[in-house]
Formats: sequence, C-alpha cells, structure tokens
Amino acid sequence: MTGTDSRGTIVAAARRLFFEHGYKGVTVRDIAAAAGVSPALVIKHYGSKAELFNEVGPHEIPLAELDLPRSAIGRALVRKVLTRREHGSPEGWLATTAHVRESPAPERSREEVRTRLLDSVGALLGDTTPERRYASAVSCQMLGLAEGVRVLGMFPEEETSREELLDLYAPLIQQQVDACARACAAQPSEP
Repeated sequence: MTGTDSRGTIVAAARRLFFEHGYKGVTVRDIAAAAGVSPALVIKHYGSKAELFNEVGPHEIPLAELDLPRSAIGRALVRKVLTRREHGSPEGWLATTAHVRESPAPERSREEVRTRLLDSVGALLGDTTPERRYASAVSCQMLGLAEGVRVLGMFPEEETSREELLDLYAPLIQQQVDACARACAAQPSEP
C-alpha cells in the first residue's frame, strides 16, 4: 500500500469509526485495525488522534452537486435529507454538529465547521448579506430537519409520505432562498 493509499484508507476508517462511536469511543489502535495498518503509521501520517479527527471532519457540506435554478433549491435540499434517511445513508448535516460535540477542541471545531457551512450554503444561495444571515437561516432549518427526522424520529416514513414532508418543509426553506435573492439584489453595489 502506497503512502497515498494508506492515508486514504486511514481517513475512511477513521471517518466511519468516529461517526459510529464518537471521538471518545475510538482509539488509534481501532482506526489502525480498521484500516489494516499499524498504529505507528496512523501517528506518522496524522500526529495524533485529535489531528486525525480534525482531518476527517465534515469538510464537505453536501451541496456541491446542487446545480439548480434558484426556485428548486428548497425542495432539493429537503429531498436530499429524506433520500439519505430512506437509504440509511450518513447525514451530512448531522455530521457537522456531531463533529463539534465530539471534538477534543470544540471551540476550534465550531468555528471551522461554521465557516465551512456558511461558505457552502452561502455560495449555493449567493448570499452576500452581512453575516450571511440567509445562509445561517437555511442552515439552521436544515440542521433542525435532519435532527428531527433522523435523531428524534419525527415524521416517520410509515406515517408521513416523502411528498407530504416535501410539501410541508420545502416551502419553508425556499422562503429563505427567495428572501436572500431579494435582499442581495437590494444591496448597493460596491464602487
């Protein structure tokens, strides 16, 4: 296994284990065993478990592939959460908050994750408002939806259809998307 291959294998194993067991529930030995490498190699590549945790953090907010007209963004965001729930796939929105809660350096993680989240959502919305208020609003709504349906079991699939939930929740998100467009268009342009 080359250095690049071993790094990728270590990151994949660490990401899965941290997601399943949290930071405190995983050791360097666990990661090494799952990756099929020695604990020494994990430390050689990453220095410490804490640095590896930061490396595998939620660097990607699941929005990059959304190349849609503005009018479809709210529905697309909600659909992604529901699709991941239906398939039992890891939920990117939940990974952001879990990473901060589990971090050995929560203040650092909070700022890094918040910045990445607002950069990603802000770019999707074209949010140029002060403090990216609409990106913040959409992020909060999506985090709440993900927590509600995945962690708290609200709107169980057997009681609420996908279309019903899309019709209920997507307009709430779209309202912020549309408000962002109006607010950004009304901002004075820089000289």
